[in-house]
Amino acid sequence: MRLVMLLALLMTHAVAQTNATPDAVFDRLVKVHMYAFGGVGFAGTISQGEKDYRAILARPTALADFERLFAAGTPEAKAYALVGIHALDPDKFEELSRTVRDSDPDLQTAQGCILSKKRLSSVIDGMKQSSSVPKKSPTPHVSQ
Repeated sequence: MRLVMLLALLMTHAVAQTNATPDAVFDRLVKVHMYAFGGVGFAGTISQGEKDYRAILARPTALADFERLFAAGTPEAKAYALVGIHALDPDKFEELSRTVRDSDPDLQTAQGCILSKKRLSSVIDGMKQSSSVPKKSPTPHVSQ
């Protein structure tokens, strides 16, 4: 009987561990402090933020994950979230982008070797101008 109870307890613990698996990609992106698409820096490498954005975009839960990211993230994370939401649900994008207009936080952006601060509203305007991008692989525009 004790063996059965021990096995049941171990199985319950294993299931709980599986359900509580940390999401390293989301955890990194929610704290990101640079919004960049395309090659950045001297070597022109893809930023970790873009890599994480693309990993989330490829998930079947992408829309829900981007909404969660928008709710909990830094201004830069909110920008990545809005790019994904813009690609997956344009009406939701319009709704959420209106909610940040009043606070309009600054965010750090990078284009090539150029780092700058921009208002989230100007980045959102750039996303709206890039409305011709394919639905599942958006390459957003960081407005000047």
